[in-house]
Amino acid sequence: MEQGFGIDLPVSAAVIIGVIIVGYFILITAFGTYFSRFSRDINDFFFSGQRFAWWLAAASMVATGIGSYSYLKYSEQGFRTGMSSAMTYTNDWFIVPFFMFGWLPIIYFARVRSIPEYFERRFNRTARYIAVCIIMSYMFFYIGYNLFTIGVALEGMFGLPILYTVPVVAFFLGAYVTFGGQTAVIFTDLFQGIMLYLAGGIAIAAGIAALGGFGEWWSFLPETHRLPFVHLTDNPKFNTSGLFWGEALAGSIAFTFMNQGFIMRYLAIKSVNEGRKAALFNVVITLPVSAIIVGAVGWIAKSLIVKQAVEGGALEGINEIHIENTFHTFIIVTWETLQQNSWLFGFVVAALTAALMSTIDTLINACAAIGIYDIYKPLIKPDADDKHYLKAARWASVIATMVGVLLVIWFAQQRGSLMQIHYKGVMVIIPSIVTTIFLGAFWRRFTAPAACISMLVGSVLTLVTNWFPEWIDPLSRFVSGPDNDVYIYMRALFGMVVTGSLGVVISFFTQPRRSEDIVGLTVDTLDEGMALYKGGTPNHEVGEKVRRLPVVADRVIPEGLISLSPTVMDRLKAKEGDMVYIEDSRWFMGGLRSEHVKAGPPHERGDDTVLISPATFEQAYLIEGRTATLEKIF
Repeated sequence: MEQGFGIDLPVSAAVIIGVIIVGYFILITAFGTYFSRFSRDINDFFFSGQRFAWWLAAASMVATGIGSYSYLKYSEQGFRTGMSSAMTYTNDWFIVPFFMFGWLPIIYFARVRSIPEYFERRFNRTARYIAVCIIMSYMFFYIGYNLFTIGVALEGMFGLPILYTVPVVAFFLGAYVTFGGQTAVIFTDLFQGIMLYLAGGIAIAAGIAALGGFGEWWSFLPETHRLPFVHLTDNPKFNTSGLFWGEALAGSIAFTFMNQGFIMRYLAIKSVNEGRKAALFNVVITLPVSAIIVGAVGWIAKSLIVKQAVEGGALEGINEIHIENTFHTFIIVTWETLQQNSWLFGFVVAALTAALMSTIDTLINACAAIGIYDIYKPLIKPDADDKHYLKAARWASVIATMVGVLLVIWFAQQRGSLMQIHYKGVMVIIPSIVTTIFLGAFWRRFTAPAACISMLVGSVLTLVTNWFPEWIDPLSRFVSGPDNDVYIYMRALFGMVVTGSLGVVISFFTQPRRSEDIVGLTVDTLDEGMALYKGGTPNHEVGEKVRRLPVVADRVIPEGLISLSPTVMDRLKAKEGDMVYIEDSRWFMGGLRSEHVKAGPPHERGDDTVLISPATFEQAYLIEGRTATLEKIF
């Protein structure tokens, strides 16, 4: 890592900024801890009872997708290569249909609680624990990387060594995740997503104003920095070919298909159709906007440096800007263009904190889920009650946080840009498992021996290319440049080709599982999977959403059922046994107070009152006297 600090803060400014950061930590910790009241059991802790509306999950994904590393990494890359830094946020489009109509309904209807669990049900137990090792490595890597980058930011401002600041940050971070679970994560991420966009907008506006307007920014931005794509093969450290074969192919599949944190966010949504809305919104709206928010300060920085050089000194209203350590591009440019306003800068830095917390809280919760569902419950304590598993899940969150802190030591010893450090690790971990997931979900003939052998061999060979990079030459021959940094991208393609080739060949020489053993686990068995999820034949007749119905707790109604009037049943197009979603009528609750129930026999009260058991009323967190909205799922 390059040495040197980004800005020289006066003591008074450092105190103000420090107070804002600490105050923000306390606020978010309290905010997240409040939602612990909505985590009564292990399902609530990890999946929030699958109760939320699409817009709430999609809005919270803004903060999940933007990490503390995003501001630093993409601003640095934007300064170096221009608007092409947005490529990594805008290359998920080709994978979204496979997720929306394949992977999402598979894991949702199969009631998969973790990606490794899918591997056991689709293949065998050996495949499950190979997947556990790979996925945990992936998530620990991201936790450590996020902590490392917030340490870089704090070092750039205060000159405090990373190894001192990171444990303090991690302490606050782990608190609300440990006690609040997925519900706390979703609601804090919703709040923090707003913070991220607002603070990023302030930093961009200040930079444009310092330049004298958009016209000045564009005119002083070099032509090479205006291009949406960098050269196809030049510059092995950052090129279009490498970004596609590494980041777009392997990285996008990994983030969408195997990132346990994102998967849990989709599994917290009330239905598959709502999940599809969230996925579409994410790729069409969230990612492009986020690319601008996290990368634009780097583009502005380049124009500022060029304009300074042309005019022979500092621009009017700000000090002359020098960027010696590109890690600190965002910090330096924002501090100066905000004219060293400690309060505004403190708010922007709080957004960096938000980015850290909002990404890591998801990953910590995901690590805890795998720790409980794939390790602790099946291997150590299989017959405990929910209360015990909830306590164990909180300890698992603590352990995941501690592992991330320890990994910061490794990150602090790495060389290169933040982008390079990121890809050097993640492109080794993901190729074999994303290939296996894709083959397993979309090819029924893919066998368990093929999955296990190809994952192991693919992982080992991909790792070994760190010492024998020439193995990648046949795949990277068309990417020019003498620097071996080309391999950080093409290594992922190598791993996918090796894993996929082995998987296909071995599958043709081994026996696939019986069709009845993988029902609902492949894309061609989704209809059967939906029937298993419901416990009956799906009803696809489209009804309307019925709003503002009075709800009465009735002890005669069995738990898990509701009784509706014939009129309401007809409006819903619901029959006895159909799955119905009941929620508090206030739309802005986003499903916080809701539950999935089944329609029982209609009542003959003569009105449209919803009758529900007291136990289900409580499980849905409904409030006496509040009306409810009903929607038939299927």
